[in-house]
Amino acid sequence: MKIAVDHLTEYRYERPVGFGEHSLYLRPRESQTVHVASFVLDCAPDAKIRWMRDCFNNVVAVASFGRAEASLLSFHCRMAFDITEENPFDFILEPRAHEFPFGYDDREKSALRPYLEPEESERWKILDWVRGALGLSVQGRDTISFLTDLNLAIHRNIAYQRRDEEGTQSANQTLELGSGSCRDMAELLVATSRQLGLAARFVSGYVYEPPPSDGTVGFNRAAGSMHAWAEVYLPGAGWRGYDPTNGILTDHRFLPSAVANRPDWVNPIQGRYFHSGQVASEMSVSLTVSGAV
Repeated sequence: MKIAVDHLTEYRYERPVGFGEHSLYLRPRESQTVHVASFVLDCAPDAKIRWMRDCFNNVVAVASFGRAEASLLSFHCRMAFDITEENPFDFILEPRAHEFPFGYDDREKSALRPYLEPEESERWKILDWVRGALGLSVQGRDTISFLTDLNLAIHRNIAYQRRDEEGTQSANQTLELGSGSCRDMAELLVATSRQLGLAARFVSGYVYEPPPSDGTVGFNRAAGSMHAWAEVYLPGAGWRGYDPTNGILTDHRFLPSAVANRPDWVNPIQGRYFHSGQVASEMSVSLTVSGAV
């Protein structure tokens, strides 16, 4: 299977401005199911690109613009991938992880510490919501069934609302509002998992949705923009993806570009512009994800 992504992001300013370095978290991470066949990045103004791996092993393009000034900044990525199909349930848990709750061993605790630390200020509101959404007791549950139910509970109880402004709502804000974007729902799943003792991380990337053959609406409520979901670490299975926006487990159609323990560290494009006064700006995004057998 092949998947192609055409992703254009433009920033328009009311007058020419200068630019600092921009970090681009746009190139998907390769894995046993995802191979990057081609990746082309065009920048305007022209930029010098250097590549690096950050502390989460994400592949980051760093764009430097020198002394260039412009009223339009654009990043145009065209990518193609060879994809191996994957059954999201094709894994085997270690016996100790069959039933929730379970414990991580010493090696796992050491490596997973950044993904286990919960926000104390969110604890009681989240736990009260879990009890209400999943029943008074979450003990002694089959682990996969429990996580599937938790993922579906967010999908059913939080209304999807596309938000183009920067930032991610806290878990408490999303619960209070009862609505959020894909990144807000992903952060709620991450925060909830951590409160329950599960290591979880935030994921940003792309999703391919095959065109429905029967004229029905597709599964992806966040179509047309980059997507966000969560991954939970399960002994024996490793990092497994859950997409609360759409209420499903992730598979080969999900192309992760970046992972981190905090959502603001994997914003797709991060950088600054400079001007002696205030300058109004606006952003536009055009994204198409297409596939072929």
